[in-house]
Amino acid sequence: MILFVVALGYNVWGLSHHFTMGFMAGHEFRQSQTALIARYIDQENNFGLLYEVPVLGKPWVALLLEVPVYQWSVVGLSRLTGWEHVVAARAVSVTCFYVMLGGVWLLLGRLGVPRLKRLVFLGLILATPVYVFYSRAFLMDAMALMGSVWWLYAFVRVMQERDWRWLAVAVVAGSLSALIKGAVYAVWLVPGAAYGAWVLWGEYRAKLGWKRLVQTVCWGLGTVVVALGLLKLWLDYTDPIKAAHASAWIFTSKNLSLGNWGMFSAEALLSGTVWRHFLQCWEQAIMSRWLLGGVLLAGLFLRSVRGPVLGIGGMFFVAQFMMPYAFAYQDYYYYICAVFAVVAAGYVVTGLLERPQTAWAGLALWVVLFAAQVQAYRLDYYRQQSAVMDGGSPVTAALRELTPKNSVIVVAGADWAAMTPLYAERRALMVRNGLENDRDYLRRAFYELGDEEVSAVVLVGAVRDNQNLIRLVTERFELTPDPLFWWRNEAVYVSHHQAMRMRATLNGERWATLGLQVNEELDIPGPVRTPVSQELIQGGQHLLVPVPFEGYFEHGSGWVEHEGRKVLLMNPNADLWLRPPSGARRIEWRVGIMPGAYAREDAHTDGVRFVVMAEAEDGASRVLCQRVLEPWGRAEDRGEALLAAEYEPRPGETLRFCVRPWGNAAYDWSYTASIKVE
Repeated sequence: MILFVVALGYNVWGLSHHFTMGFMAGHEFRQSQTALIARYIDQENNFGLLYEVPVLGKPWVALLLEVPVYQWSVVGLSRLTGWEHVVAARAVSVTCFYVMLGGVWLLLGRLGVPRLKRLVFLGLILATPVYVFYSRAFLMDAMALMGSVWWLYAFVRVMQERDWRWLAVAVVAGSLSALIKGAVYAVWLVPGAAYGAWVLWGEYRAKLGWKRLVQTVCWGLGTVVVALGLLKLWLDYTDPIKAAHASAWIFTSKNLSLGNWGMFSAEALLSGTVWRHFLQCWEQAIMSRWLLGGVLLAGLFLRSVRGPVLGIGGMFFVAQFMMPYAFAYQDYYYYICAVFAVVAAGYVVTGLLERPQTAWAGLALWVVLFAAQVQAYRLDYYRQQSAVMDGGSPVTAALRELTPKNSVIVVAGADWAAMTPLYAERRALMVRNGLENDRDYLRRAFYELGDEEVSAVVLVGAVRDNQNLIRLVTERFELTPDPLFWWRNEAVYVSHHQAMRMRATLNGERWATLGLQVNEELDIPGPVRTPVSQELIQGGQHLLVPVPFEGYFEHGSGWVEHEGRKVLLMNPNADLWLRPPSGARRIEWRVGIMPGAYAREDAHTDGVRFVVMAEAEDGASRVLCQRVLEPWGRAEDRGEALLAAEYEPRPGETLRFCVRPWGNAAYDWSYTASIKVE
């Protein structure tokens, strides 16, 4: 009892250490994605199944990996208590961990372990590094494990008692686990299936008749059929959405199981590299691999506990064999199965304790195991958990504070790690590693952002030298030709329209202290503006309302006949400025691209971008609406298009109608049919 109290106190101390710290230690890339989902559920008040994961570009709902029960719980607790999401998330995870322990306690009882001896097992679980560290993470694993443990306990009760109440518990707990994280449920189905087979075998040997065997099978299947059916429905719903996305297709259930997890892959299991990572994860997540392996091996020589050590300890290995890549390269996956190894080790301890002549050895072994777990935590997880920082970086702080709130950022060189969009509080297109040179993918992904304001592009690591990518993004999104600022291995290009204002702010002492390097030599030319001609004004009566007062036409302009009416040629680069009426409420801009621009396969436009901006007297600007027309590749972009936005003028504000090339300007024969601001 005393040792259990020590273990519980240690666990509470570890879980509470830096509990309110904003930095999410431990595979922050995965925690940040979960946190991002919770943010947009809260922000959009969207508690539906089609939720936003704005990481891989549009459509924002493409990356649907789990039913967000965990995130709903976090948002609900945050709204109820006023806590920040990260604190609410840790509270939810910790609660799920302790509720899971209740299920383990009851399962041990079903295995015949006396109450006092169960504390031996729980004490070791409480001290396991992965349960101290990741039970405070912004991850759904604690909730999924809780559901699986309670499903297994309810399953055992159903098999033993044929009780409808426990069947209901099994259905609810199993469904919860399967929908939150199917990988966890899949692992815990294995011991359930083994126990079900053992029950069937016993009934067969007892010659209870085929009717009894069929009943047993039906009761067993009843505990899983709903959960597996719901999981199948979820995958059928989400896989087509992911498959249709430019880059989220890699996260379909088939690709995850074969590629990311390497499910039952013989190649993975025969890989020395994979096994080396397994052993490293044991050291990190549980205890010394030599001690763990030695204790489990010793348990096979203790006749009284050989069966539990072999069966329960074997599940620790089965889980890793099921998904070798997941366990080899992501230590938090051991949250699923570390309990099997620790319980098996606990059986060795109790096997020694139950014999008077070896009781002292059992007590000593428990202390050694506990000390080894504390040491493993101290050497790794504690150091990560002790970081004093709110999360993010000077780059994300600058993006959060200086770019328009509803704008989008593009990130390349950081794969799909969601830290930058999370801490910058911006939706993002993160170009997955390996796709930065895929022009077809980039063309599609960038086109899908055609109605969004892209305020910045962050290039990380070697991608900073990828001139083809740099040229493509700066041309597409009208960015500065060189980075506006750098930090460590990140270079940031920003919108022309925001560059001067951002540079003036970034020159402050605060940003220099944070280590940002600002490009003082960057040439940021202002727009060329000249009064519009009387010919343009007179030709546009009733078509341009109100009348523009300034304009810029790099390739000239004029009114021409097109399909029986007058239109204003506005080939990129072109701008019109006008002053909105004080009572204006709506903007409508009708535009198009001449059919000749996309009539020939060997010579055609690659698209035109149309943007409506509101510009303040101090130089600040905001994008009201925009659209890309790419008629060569997209038939729906042919003919006339309407850009429309609800609008309320601000004092001293002017409107700017911009026409820009979507790539190079060749064959970009575009026009304006009408502008109405009323």
